[in-house]
Amino acid sequence: MRLKDRVAIVSGSASGIGEATAKRLASEGAKLVIADFNEEGARRVCDEIRRAGGVAEPCRVNVSKPGEIEKMIAFAGDTFGQLDILHNNAIRLYTGRVGEMPLDVWQKSVDVGLTGYWYAIRCALAVMVPRGRGAIVNTGSVSGLAGDYGLGAYNAIKAGVINLTRATAIEYARKGIRCNAVCPGIILTPPIVKSRANDPETARKSEQAIPMGRCGKPEEIANVVAFLVSDDASYVTGTCIVADGGLMAHTGMPSVTGVDADW
Repeated sequence: MRLKDRVAIVSGSASGIGEATAKRLASEGAKLVIADFNEEGARRVCDEIRRAGGVAEPCRVNVSKPGEIEKMIAFAGDTFGQLDILHNNAIRLYTGRVGEMPLDVWQKSVDVGLTGYWYAIRCALAVMVPRGRGAIVNTGSVSGLAGDYGLGAYNAIKAGVINLTRATAIEYARKGIRCNAVCPGIILTPPIVKSRANDPETARKSEQAIPMGRCGKPEEIANVVAFLVSDDASYVTGTCIVADGGLMAHTGMPSVTGVDADW
């Protein structure tokens, strides 16, 4: 097992990508801190990991609160004696046009999706640097690489996460710390599944825009994270791995030659 006896924190791990990642890391031998604001969901994920033979403990955290992030990092050390892996994954999504978004909505987005990531990294580095090793993965998004209608705040924080990843990587590479990001496309997390049921026509158009013709599964992102935090990626740092079914490989322009994904 690639991650035997390593200790990992995964934020936002009561569902979706975080849950899938926590379970994958546990299957590789890691001891997990299931960190989420949703206490019930965190306990459920822990129970499922334990039933599968893994080790996990729940930790309630609101990642928009610096004090709670500090407690999350301390919880890993107090419970398992160390911290080897941090996966920043929690998010709070708000929609609306840039020119109409209330200031408090913008600030909440930044607090959770960017400041929260930075502060968790800061606290984790204080533990990892003295040990001379550590792996950090941040959940970015294809929405941090290009713009979306009505998702201005999300676009901004995910772009920030990507460059925060790069800055962390270059500053701490010689301290034994690696920092990377995974940039998912449309993944079948609970909010996406719900929106598809409410608006099947938009869901159909979204799938048509993806060269693979389908949305991704949380487990497919978990596979990328598991690679990035393992020693198999020992020379990989400061990179952003896009996992989007080919979405960002296309300019978005319609075919002028008759060649398309359905050939």
